[in-house]
Amino acid sequence: MKSVPLMVYKAESAHNIDIKAGKCRRCLYCIQHCPVKAIKLEENNIKVIPERCILCGNCIKACPHQAMDHKSGISRVKEYLAGDWKTIACLDSSFPAAVESGAPRRWVTALKNLGFTEVWEGAFGAELVSRAYTRILQHDTKGPVISSVCPAIVFYVQKYLPQLIPNLAPIVSPMIAIGKVARRARPGWKMIYITPCLTQIGEMAAPEVEGFIDEVITFRDVKRMIDQADITRRKLPESDFDGPRPYLSRIVPVIGGLYKSMGITVDVLMDEISAIGGHRRCTNVLKQLASGHAHARFLDVVYCEGCIDGPFIDQEVFLLGKRQAVARYTKSEMMRRDYASVIDDVKRYGDIDLRREFRAMEQTLPIPGEEQVRTILKSIDKEPPHHNLDCGACGYPTCRDKAVAVAQGMVEAEYCLPYLLAESKKIYQQLEKSHRELQLSHQELEQAQSQLIRTEKLASLGQLAAGVAHEINNPLGTITIYAHVLLKSLERDDPRREDMELIIKEAGRTKEIVQGLLSFARETKLSPGPTDMNELLEDVLGLVANQSLFHNIKIKKLFAPGLPTITADWAQLKQVFLNIILNAAEAMEGRGTITITTVSGARRIKVKVQDTGPGIPPEIMGKLFSPFFTTKEKGTGLGLAISYGIIEHHSGKIEVETALGKGSTFTVSLPVDEGGRHGTEKG
Repeated sequence: MKSVPLMVYKAESAHNIDIKAGKCRRCLYCIQHCPVKAIKLEENNIKVIPERCILCGNCIKACPHQAMDHKSGISRVKEYLAGDWKTIACLDSSFPAAVESGAPRRWVTALKNLGFTEVWEGAFGAELVSRAYTRILQHDTKGPVISSVCPAIVFYVQKYLPQLIPNLAPIVSPMIAIGKVARRARPGWKMIYITPCLTQIGEMAAPEVEGFIDEVITFRDVKRMIDQADITRRKLPESDFDGPRPYLSRIVPVIGGLYKSMGITVDVLMDEISAIGGHRRCTNVLKQLASGHAHARFLDVVYCEGCIDGPFIDQEVFLLGKRQAVARYTKSEMMRRDYASVIDDVKRYGDIDLRREFRAMEQTLPIPGEEQVRTILKSIDKEPPHHNLDCGACGYPTCRDKAVAVAQGMVEAEYCLPYLLAESKKIYQQLEKSHRELQLSHQELEQAQSQLIRTEKLASLGQLAAGVAHEINNPLGTITIYAHVLLKSLERDDPRREDMELIIKEAGRTKEIVQGLLSFARETKLSPGPTDMNELLEDVLGLVANQSLFHNIKIKKLFAPGLPTITADWAQLKQVFLNIILNAAEAMEGRGTITITTVSGARRIKVKVQDTGPGIPPEIMGKLFSPFFTTKEKGTGLGLAISYGIIEHHSGKIEVETALGKGSTFTVSLPVDEGGRHGTEKG
């Protein structure tokens, strides 16, 4: 293996990302979203590598199970508030985007009710910093200047593109700038900065700028503190901020806000100055800059889609709404504040030293040889050029990238969706053959083994299916919401309404497919109640009676009178029988007879659904309840797998009898009394 030296550096502080092992399902979603691959799977546990991490918070934002969180400094802040310290709560300039209502200055009142002595606007730090950038850009520069406002960008350059360190603007971030102002204006006070960003927690302890901020907590932390104090934010009056006041620099947290705050004195052409947001665009342009393929005089780069998109701002609020909230607040405060007084504050603190230096913290990993990479690819059946699928489910963009990561010890080779599926299929086929050979003498053992195989297969596939389903749900939700918005904006006679309604309908159908994946990936808690099976079946038949598929199908009901009432989940059993009846109708291609029979026996009832279709071929019978197996052109292969799980959760059974050319019979057997076992999640 050819190696490039790995420069190990001492971390500035304890790592700030906390992984809740009880919630983590090893879906690899965090690895997919980590831009620097600072997360690895080791001994079946997700681990963050502090030396490689740039504290961007992508993993926290992306984790569908809320297993990733930050290590909060709330306890230390509470100690300050409980002691004799005078404290300043400094709100990051993105705070209007974190407010639930249209009254941002209620935060001032809430924070003072918590015990903070003063509440400042962090945007004044941006006011000083923007003027420092103006001075830099007014002089000729030999190379492009990269803004150092965003700590995530700074960490990324320091660790992964150290050749660009000379291009970083030698200026502190707005947080450090306001910290320096506080040290002069309020000596001896404790300065607590409130942020939407994880990187500012790491920046606080960076050796070049440490000592100006005493603690950094997040908007999420503050909301928890307010809720714990039983303070209702919506009922509070608004209060004015303390400390020096900013002006146009309140707009800095949106993309392009930095150079907007510089004012009209910066006269540059648009192709000489660029504002870039979003981690993919930022990292791409920095790599192009490092390779000489991008040219600009000034790059205003922020890792997220502006600070308003930080990991600790409500992600359910649309980015446009958050941007508008900051813009509205900026305009209203500019009208309330005399610009001359802002200039007085700027002059008062204009001599504060805003310079800083940056040190290289380069992180490189050993580069494996070609032979080693091919050996790893072969072990998971991904040899190029025909087997490398590059599906990305493992968290790496290509199979080759995954193999390199395996060689570097970043991930285990076996965590590959197609490989797991293929191996599961092989194991299943081998065990199925063994079961047939032992069926006569070891029937009970065969059933136990079959159940074990199914459980393991469902666990492996379900874990991976959940990650895929969550990946689809996010853009699907956006499509649906915007389609509804556009539909409402159209007149009733607008010919485009039909197209918008089709989009909404198809998005809904896609949502149902995704919901099927999620239903398969996790068992739903039962809501049991007294259930009359004859009444439930009548309800199901009422749903299908008017469907075109059933116009030429005769439904024959042989319901036993006085059928015992069972304790079951009405909605889930409806799903099971609706699925079985629809499958029967589709098998008969809309022509024939479906006979539904209910009978009661010793402490059990049985429901038989018999069709007059072509029957089920022997080669399909063994795969009938396997997830993702389907003979339908547009099927998902989850219907019978989910139905099987529902009946199994009810301590019941599904059995199938079939004869080619004569039809099939599905028999569902359910207990009359489960002794309180319903209503609990299956372990």
